[in-house]
Amino acid sequence: MKGTIQIAKFFGIPVQVHWTFVLIFVYVFYEGMGNSLSWIEMGWITIFVLALFACVVLHEFGHALTARRFGVDTRDIILSPIGGVARLDRLPEQPMHEFLVAIAGPMVNIVIGVVLSFIPLLSSEGSRHNFRSFFMQIIYPQSNFFVSDPSPFEYFLFGLVALNIILAVFNLLPAFPMDGGRVLRALLSLRLGRLRATQIAVYIGQLIAVLLVAYGLWNYHFITALIGLFVFVTAANEYRMVKLDGVLERHQVSDVLRPQFTKLYTEDPLSLAMGPLAQGIEHNFLVFDEWQNLVGILPEERILEAAQKEQKEVRAGRLASPRFESILASDSLKSLFPKIQWKGYWILPVYEKGKLVGVVDKSALNNFISLQVKLGNRNSPYRFWQGLFRRERG
Repeated sequence: MKGTIQIAKFFGIPVQVHWTFVLIFVYVFYEGMGNSLSWIEMGWITIFVLALFACVVLHEFGHALTARRFGVDTRDIILSPIGGVARLDRLPEQPMHEFLVAIAGPMVNIVIGVVLSFIPLLSSEGSRHNFRSFFMQIIYPQSNFFVSDPSPFEYFLFGLVALNIILAVFNLLPAFPMDGGRVLRALLSLRLGRLRATQIAVYIGQLIAVLLVAYGLWNYHFITALIGLFVFVTAANEYRMVKLDGVLERHQVSDVLRPQFTKLYTEDPLSLAMGPLAQGIEHNFLVFDEWQNLVGILPEERILEAAQKEQKEVRAGRLASPRFESILASDSLKSLFPKIQWKGYWILPVYEKGKLVGVVDKSALNNFISLQVKLGNRNSPYRFWQGLFRRERG
């Protein structure tokens, strides 16, 4: 994803931070200076923010590792000011698998909250009193009955417990594509099928999103409004992806493969690829050795980079990437999509009965998808809202 930087990698899953994450610390500094906080107090707030986002990372790993249990890989985990997201390669196939993947994240937050609660509860009587009073003050903010004098560390600890519980509850709202919306979709899918279940979950999620935006704007909670807007837009995108999955599943790789393609050999000069590339016929090429064995692929970006350096006579074998994956003509386009879209393969060789019968590349898949989108836009979730508003105006 553009605008991100990798900060860690756990269990083979990269953890990335979006550049806007820095705005959190800018905001902390701005508020701290405006409220005349000391550097020590701003330091505690900064550490608290980092600890909170560490909990968010654990939440996302709850999703990612549970998904891995069901054979679904996670490309990365991305942190932004409004939270985190684990980008799965695909959706779990079975509704109960999706249910477990969705519920795993909030359960991690609940476990964190419970475990951290044992620290004050097993400490002194004063710590237990402060812990109880802290939460009673949250429940009854106007009451002066619950008096406490927690230390900075206790404030830090109690705040983490409270926010982990809030994160779990908030994420379980049935606002698709939040975790609660995915839980709802998984349960509905048991009876209605994924497409219809997604459609219902999207409508409910967008209704809640509108309420979040309205509440955020009315009370000047702009982060809440931003989350509501994010939920509304991503819900519609999720519906389109599920609908597209259904279309791709009904078609095979043979529907988009190109049987005629240019073969390059390891000793061929790069100039042989320039003709088809300049004509827009082909953008990526397969590279073979002298015994007709496929040894790599030559993507357009490497060709153009070499051409800019005036290396048109460099051998194709020197620039070829050994990273490729073979597919079968009978494979569904649903299985092809993550290979091209997420794994970044430029071109894939297609085999049938052990024989190379053609290639398929990103442009062919994109053209197919664009055509399907043009043909099947009638059931877009936006149509529901458009129809509703028309009826209200009428």
